[in-house]
Amino acid sequence: MQSGATSGRKKLVSGKDSGAITGYQLKSSKESTTRNIVVGTAVVISSIFLILSVLNMPLVVKEEFKDSYASMPEEDHRMAMKEGLVPMNLSFNTTGVWIKDDITLGWHTFLMLWFITLAGPVAFYYNMRRKRIDRVEEHLSDFLRDISESMRAGQTLHEAIKTSAGGEYGALTQEIQKMAMQVSWGIASSKALEMFAVRVNTPLVKRAVTLINEASSAGGNVSNVIEAAAKDTREIQVMKRVRTQEMSMYKYVIAISFMVFLVVIAIMFFTFMPTMEQQADSYKDKGSASAQTPGGFDPSKVDFDMMRLLFLGAAVIQAVGDGLVGGLMASGRLMNGLMFSVWFAIVTLVAFDLVLL
Repeated sequence: MQSGATSGRKKLVSGKDSGAITGYQLKSSKESTTRNIVVGTAVVISSIFLILSVLNMPLVVKEEFKDSYASMPEEDHRMAMKEGLVPMNLSFNTTGVWIKDDITLGWHTFLMLWFITLAGPVAFYYNMRRKRIDRVEEHLSDFLRDISESMRAGQTLHEAIKTSAGGEYGALTQEIQKMAMQVSWGIASSKALEMFAVRVNTPLVKRAVTLINEASSAGGNVSNVIEAAAKDTREIQVMKRVRTQEMSMYKYVIAISFMVFLVVIAIMFFTFMPTMEQQADSYKDKGSASAQTPGGFDPSKVDFDMMRLLFLGAAVIQAVGDGLVGGLMASGRLMNGLMFSVWFAIVTLVAFDLVLL
């Protein structure tokens, strides 16, 4: 009779274990689904902009029209190019003071939007996930220290976990209360800790749980091991905070240098480029420009539109590179750097499409 009751209790605990594990699997599946939705949406939207960029890229002139293309009427230019591509430029007018009167979104705009819509949502999702992990790990050392002190006072690991459920540990409080409830149901403390680590799913929590369970199975002084895990966790968190504080200055320096770069380009667009174009027009009107220019240089043959695109390309490279370097220096995480690159790319897009180009 007693054997049957014991067997029934084992089945009850086993059923609760399997139910809890199923719940954690569902939560993990939900997180995976959210990640897939974010990545999939970003890929779909960015693919649209990539297609628009390809459709709007300059067409290649056919071989038989290369010599006569420059002198052909503008309406015949497309006939001299390879067929199959349809331009889809978006043009609209504005009356803003600092914004151009006419704005045309061409292939370079769509290419930048491709990068922004692809990298932006993905980087934002992973940065939000990283912030959640930081909030969870913020009070982990306090939780481990409280468990250690309870065990030093004579409580078992079961009792220490249930006692700690009455404390306040920020974002970790709810998960600790769930773990205490599982222990009160009869689930083994080691199993409850493992499911706690799976549910929270952060590196520091997994590391601490592994240390505690290994010490429990070895039969050593578990309270000392938990105290050591608490100190180790606290030192790691202090190192992260010190690094963030010390490296944040360089992040601002990189951001300021990027803005200075854009200001220099804006000055060149509004002062240097118009003067050069006027000089080119004057030499073109004189007829024999190459003969009247020192060194035989003909400014009338300079492609100023290509120069503007080169400046845009330099700004985009600067935006992506500075963002990656700034984010990596500030936090040591690539996704954080990618988020900075997206912000710099947005600033570049607004500056060139609405003001400069």
